[in-house]
Amino acid sequence: RVRCYRHVLDEYPENTTTLSLLNLAMRMAGPREALWHAIIRRNYGCTHFIVGRDHAGPGVGASGEPFYGPYDAQDVLRKHEHEIGIEMVPFQQMVYVDNQKEYRPASDTRPDDTVLDLSGTDFRKRLREGADIPEWFSFPSIVAELRRSHPPRSRQGYTVFFTGLSGSGKSTIANALLAKLLERGGRNVSLLDGDLVRKHLSSELGFSKEHRDLNILRIGYVASEVTANGGVAICAPIAPYAETRRRVRERVGSRGGFLEVYVSTPLEECERRDRKGLYAKARAGLIPEFTGISDPYEVPEQPDLRIDTRALSPDAAAEQILDELVRRGYEQ
Repeated sequence: RVRCYRHVLDEYPENTTTLSLLNLAMRMAGPREALWHAIIRRNYGCTHFIVGRDHAGPGVGASGEPFYGPYDAQDVLRKHEHEIGIEMVPFQQMVYVDNQKEYRPASDTRPDDTVLDLSGTDFRKRLREGADIPEWFSFPSIVAELRRSHPPRSRQGYTVFFTGLSGSGKSTIANALLAKLLERGGRNVSLLDGDLVRKHLSSELGFSKEHRDLNILRIGYVASEVTANGGVAICAPIAPYAETRRRVRERVGSRGGFLEVYVSTPLEECERRDRKGLYAKARAGLIPEFTGISDPYEVPEQPDLRIDTRALSPDAAAEQILDELVRRGYEQ
């Protein structure tokens, strides 16, 4: 944001503007926050305070309607500006009049004007998708700065998070997907396989619910850091509990893309494939707290993808995941 401010200053005549930064987080309190901002600015020696449309507003409420009126903050501050000792400079919503090639207050347009506007939501969508930003919308230096800070999905990091029973085919598909992504190139890809994580990251943990949750949350943390730095994390744990998976999705999703893949191979097929004999030992009581036998597996209700390896080869399953990543814009 500050870099954008500096670019804006370059567009003003020299020595007419200075940048004064106030380390103050928005509370989205609308008119009340406008009063608060005015008091703070007055205490810092300002004589005038610009208040625009929907100042410090939270946007729309649960009903889909704006939480505050567009100029409620101006109306409230106008009643108290003399008491505060600062003069409000009201600023209306500006729109671009294409036939005049200039910005005007929305109230000053004529019926025959060609009015262009781009909402903040649409602008952010264009940034995410790498779409064109109209030249009239902002200075090129500002758009370039925002594109660096908000790259399109094809340059954002993401996590593919597998979940499913032991022996369902998670690790096999994860390795097939890893090979395909490495073949494509252009990204750093990290594989966080359940067994490897247990060995190197969670070797001190057991298999109680508390320890299983902690193990998955550790995986989620590492995946979120990989994702935040533009890489790809492929995670292949059992991850039996829905709430823990939700927490991982929330953490990683705040840093980039997240794709949950439920490998839905049924228990009887997983037991049939069991080359290590783990299921047999669990049924004999030799392995306590074994997922699917003595410990529950909570089936994902709405995974992003559902794969049954009885019907798909690992290569075909990996290709299906890759197709979904392309569809979502994370791969090209």
